[in-house]
Amino acid sequence: MIIPVLLAGHGALPSGAADAAEFVVGPQSRLLVCELGPAESPDSYGERLADLVGDAPEVLVLADLPGGTPANAAKLFAARRTGVRIVTGLNLPMLLEVLVRDGDVDELAAFAQTAGKGGVLTEPVLSR
Repeated sequence: MIIPVLLAGHGALPSGAADAAEFVVGPQSRLLVCELGPAESPDSYGERLADLVGDAPEVLVLADLPGGTPANAAKLFAARRTGVRIVTGLNLPMLLEVLVRDGDVDELAAFAQTAGKGGVLTEPVLSR
C-alpha cells in the first residue's frame, strides 16, 4: 500500500519542500501539500488538511514546526483517526528518505525522524 505523505507548514514551505524533493527523485503522486496562509484560522486549516487526506487508512504528516498551527491541526486530526503519524521539523533529508522507502506508517515515521536528525550537520569549510 502506498501511504500518502502530507507536508504541513507555514506559507510556501510545504510546496518548496515538495518541489525540491521532486527535483531530486522525480514526480511523487503520494505527496500532499497543505500550506497555512497568513490570515487562515486553525479550524479552516484543519478542515483543509482533513479534506486532502480523505479516506486514506494511513497517512504520514511531516510538519514544519513543533507546536505550530499545522502540527497542532494534524494532532487534532490524528486524535479523531487511527493510522495518522506526525513528525515535525520537516527538512529535505527527512522527506527524501520517506519517499524512497516502503513500510507501514510507523516505519516511515521512524525513517523520517532518523533522517531528519541525521541531515542536520555542521559542514566543514573547504580550504583554498
